[in-house]
Amino acid sequence: MAGQSDPRGNVKADTHAYRSSNPKVFACGDMRRGQSLVVWAFREGRQAAHAVDKFLMGSTSLPRWRPMSTGLRR
Repeated sequence: MAGQSDPRGNVKADTHAYRSSNPKVFACGDMRRGQSLVVWAFREGRQAAHAVDKFLMGSTSLPRWRPMSTGLRR
């Protein structure tokens, strides 16, 4: 379904549009990177949402990325 895999068995997808070798299948987070830090999965999820929205709608107002919060609150 997803197409090609990398040497570790994860779905092979580019890191800008998050498309797999099947042009209608997107992969990010653990599916693309394998087990990793959850913050990477969140970041890639946001970037993939941007890419999918652009693919489906032709444009997007979603941000490509968001700076990481320091966690400090006032």
